[in-house]
Amino acid sequence: MKQILLAGMIFIISVQASAQASAQASAQVLVQISAQSSVLEQNAFPFNWQRFSLLAHSHQRMDSLLNQQAEVRQKKSVFLAALYSGVVPGAGELYGGSYWKAALFFGLEVAGWTTYMVYDHKGDVGDKDMRAYADKNWNEQRYWSKLYYEAQQKGIPNLPDYELQQVDNGYILTDYGPEVVNSLRFLENQPQYTHKLPATKTQQYYEMIYKYLAQFGNGWQDADFYLTYSGYENIMTPMMIDYRDMRNDMNHNYNIASSSLNVVLINHVLSALDAALTTRKYNRTLAASFRVQDVQYYGEKVYVYALQLSW
Repeated sequence: MKQILLAGMIFIISVQASAQASAQASAQVLVQISAQSSVLEQNAFPFNWQRFSLLAHSHQRMDSLLNQQAEVRQKKSVFLAALYSGVVPGAGELYGGSYWKAALFFGLEVAGWTTYMVYDHKGDVGDKDMRAYADKNWNEQRYWSKLYYEAQQKGIPNLPDYELQQVDNGYILTDYGPEVVNSLRFLENQPQYTHKLPATKTQQYYEMIYKYLAQFGNGWQDADFYLTYSGYENIMTPMMIDYRDMRNDMNHNYNIASSSLNVVLINHVLSALDAALTTRKYNRTLAASFRVQDVQYYGEKVYVYALQLSW
């Protein structure tokens, strides 16, 4: 039987990083203990092939034991991770051990809600200012006086008999009130008119008085009674332009607030999906094995024992 001398012990430690698990470190430790021939004749001993064979066949049992221990230590619920992040983005990533992604998703959540609250408040303030400006500078009596004047000029049948008083810029109804308005609403059914002014000052009311200037433009205090206005052709008075700019600013703020809510919703969905994937990968990170193998060492075949851990 071949005699060998104890030469020493060789330790090889290798660490492998997994690029696919973005939040986890994966490492592999390989410890190899080998014996080969050397010049120390006095420490010679016979190689025990029976013992070596026993060790070689025991690796399966050790694999099972180590994997069971790893499973008990590592396994977490994928469903709970997704649920946590669905409620609070980043919570599932924190549960799954990915701290930087937890901070990222939670930061997006905070930023989204902060942006929404800031711009929604700006939109509310703009809407309040816009309505106040319209109440001050757009006059319903001028609007109905214009419709009544045009109906008289065209000879519309069944027209109530009201008095129009001439003023510096056109005419104005002298008798004016809810009953007069209700008796004139049928005039809005004429072909040249496309909309009906709401009886109450709703959001649609404040939109119409600017958006459809051909019908409602003469209600503005600085409008010419005899002129037809158009926002599309940019035939507008300074008050109409100011009101348009106020509406555009208000809508811009509300659009940003709405987009922020969409970002928040998407962040919840993406965080829940990522948390499930992160936890699933986390559950598969630890593996272990024990084996016997041969390697070439200085041109000679050397048998080694190997313990491999991955996490």
